[in-house]
Amino acid sequence: MSAYQKKQTKEQFLKFLEKKNVDSVIISTFVGLPMTVVRGGTTFKLDISSTWYSVGDTQYAFELNYYSEELVEYLFSLKVFNDVEVSINYLSCELVNSNMIKVA
Repeated sequence: MSAYQKKQTKEQFLKFLEKKNVDSVIISTFVGLPMTVVRGGTTFKLDISSTWYSVGDTQYAFELNYYSEELVEYLFSLKVFNDVEVSINYLSCELVNSNMIKVA
């Protein structure tokens, strides 16, 4: 088994989603995620990590979160999902629940 982790920008990840024919509603939710959020005066930047596993059927794992280089910490608990839809929805819900974004 081989694992390949890749950090991606929002634009790179959007291209990945489009290439994999992810549902337009999920892509729209992803596009709506802000590049940065501020908590207590500290800026957290969108951090996207995907891991590709070459085991039999190709598998991916996704981790989307916000990271502060100043505090050297993530905004939310680290969660890795094998489903990109769940990963995007998790991050969106965390932002809504924290009153950092509003539901459209």
